[in-house]
Amino acid sequence: MPNSKGRPANGGALAVKEQPTLQCAADNMFRSAAECCRQQARVGRVLDRHCCEEELEAVIEVSVTCVRILAESCERYSAVGSGARDGLDEATWHAANTLWHASREYARRHNACNVKSAQMSRHSAAQLGELAVEYELKASAVLALRYAVEQYEKVRPAAV
Repeated sequence: MPNSKGRPANGGALAVKEQPTLQCAADNMFRSAAECCRQQARVGRVLDRHCCEEELEAVIEVSVTCVRILAESCERYSAVGSGARDGLDEATWHAANTLWHASREYARRHNACNVKSAQMSRHSAAQLGELAVEYELKASAVLALRYAVEQYEKVRPAAV
């Protein structure tokens, strides 16, 4: 029974299952990936509009948080799904695994761009070329992630 302040009766903690099912983990990864795609598009819109530095920094901070959450959900999916399909049908299992691969690559590329950018306070033309390649690889990872999100949503519309 809820208390008068609207908080859960268990001291404020949300009820969480001990071991999430593979479907639960896959759906969580899907929603995290979809949010990463949304935030990536938001960063692009802010850059296109030449918004103030404070807004850009805030949008980037949200994007980084979303990528961290996506990486954590990928780890959870991998841990839960390491043994069996846990009752997932063939199409959902394949879509979830495709999403898992795309999500891991996106998180890896996102972090690589951040590290490379942070290392370049002073840079040569060659270093700028390396950074440009990193961002092109990230753009490719974004497209793969968007495609994987769309495919997962097609086979599992209830996850939205």
